[in-house]
Amino acid sequence: MTTRAPLRRNEQLLRWLRALAFGGFTAGALVATAFDPPGLALALAFAVGITALFAPGIAVLVAVVAMSLPLLAADFLVGSVFLIVGFAAVQYMGQQNGRVFLLIATAFVGAAFGPVWAAAAIGGYLLGASEGAIAAILACLALEGAGIVMGREYLGVIYTGGVAPGLISFENAPQNLMGFGWLGASLDALDPGALLSAITNAEGKAMLVVQPFLWAIAAAVAGGLRKPAERKNWQLHGLLSVTGAVAFLALATPLAASLLLDASSTSELAIAALGSLVVALAFAGAWGWIFPPLPKPKAPAVRPGSMSSEDADVDELLRLIATAEDQLASKHTSQAVVMITDMKSFSKMTEEEGSVVSAKTIQRHRDLLLPIISGHNGNGKSTGGDGLVAAFETATDAIQAAAEMQTALRSYNTEHEGERDIVIRCGIAAGEVVLDRGGRPFIGAALNMAARIMNLGDGGQVLCTRGVIDAGSLTGVRTYGHGLFSLKNIGGAIEVVEVLWAPEQKPLEPQGIRAEAPAEE
Repeated sequence: MTTRAPLRRNEQLLRWLRALAFGGFTAGALVATAFDPPGLALALAFAVGITALFAPGIAVLVAVVAMSLPLLAADFLVGSVFLIVGFAAVQYMGQQNGRVFLLIATAFVGAAFGPVWAAAAIGGYLLGASEGAIAAILACLALEGAGIVMGREYLGVIYTGGVAPGLISFENAPQNLMGFGWLGASLDALDPGALLSAITNAEGKAMLVVQPFLWAIAAAVAGGLRKPAERKNWQLHGLLSVTGAVAFLALATPLAASLLLDASSTSELAIAALGSLVVALAFAGAWGWIFPPLPKPKAPAVRPGSMSSEDADVDELLRLIATAEDQLASKHTSQAVVMITDMKSFSKMTEEEGSVVSAKTIQRHRDLLLPIISGHNGNGKSTGGDGLVAAFETATDAIQAAAEMQTALRSYNTEHEGERDIVIRCGIAAGEVVLDRGGRPFIGAALNMAARIMNLGDGGQVLCTRGVIDAGSLTGVRTYGHGLFSLKNIGGAIEVVEVLWAPEQKPLEPQGIRAEAPAEE
């Protein structure tokens, strides 16, 4: 399988550090909630860390389930709420390699040891103004909720308004959580009214509302002050962004407390500010100088004018078509097997996630698939959007390349569960085509036919003309004949055959106008 090119310097080190953070946070949470037996707690934390190396989204799910057990034993209702909310948010927390989960965990560690505001600053720095603000609000609300159910008025410098004795205590935790003998007692002690009372009796409700809002502003400050990696001195802007976020919370929090809680600033706030600044600066510095994005490959040399070399090839071919048809036919027209692809739901992805994320996804899919095309003696390039186009000398190469591309994407999606799946459809046809200087399709009947065939398919499908299948030597794939279809601007009905590239794959009905009933092979 073709592996993804690294996106950051020292990316392998970053992956191991992320796995260590997953495991460490999980271990800390289980130890703090008196998980018994301790050996199993460490084993679960180790499993979460190892899973985070390959599938951060699954690691988040395992961590949520493990952390819910001591909560269920202490108070079944609180544990159930935690489990339901965790399940509902696991996909969100697992996005971008589990960054939101790690930010929330960082907030809890910061509340315990002092530098709690670093979580809001790092959230804005990593995720940007809008997404960072949402993550900061969730982290602050999680701290407030934990303080309320534990009956704690403060978690570090974070006001939670809890009233003693609280709902949960881990002092009398069951001796073996995995025995589930505690389940009956926990159910017998179920008191839905107690949770409602703990929330309604919380003091300083105005501060509980304002505090997450301040965290959101701080994250937005960090996200707004940071600069893209392409900009000069972007690392220094990163340091400035987290400094601004921490400074805002250091000033706004005591002010809000004095107005809403009749409280004044204490030495704890100063220690929290200093510690948060040190942690945030250390993170931003490491991210900017130790794990910066790798430089993008240099664009091909540009010929005189404003066009890239690839566009210049196209321009040259257009000139040849207009002024020297015979020369074009002799130099560029040939018989080839042509493949064309596009990504499923690309427009929806662009609308939901924005142009920057979509552009990164397109680049990942090109980096993954173009080497596969080259490995099967093909010449491929981008269509200028979310698709690829390639030419092959043989039908066998084209079919095997398409099958390997689909398999590689399925493996990539499995390994990157927190990211949006990359799913493509392929169309393959053979015939006359005009190739550019790199041997890649430009125009021609075969390219037009491949595009029409592709448009019949859905994500994950590889559709070919009958001629391509008959000319190829199939190894490790099955086929299914869907019968004849009428294609737009194509004279006569065309027989469409699906390549079933996975052993368990079943054929899907093409989305087009059928000329006759299908004939299964």
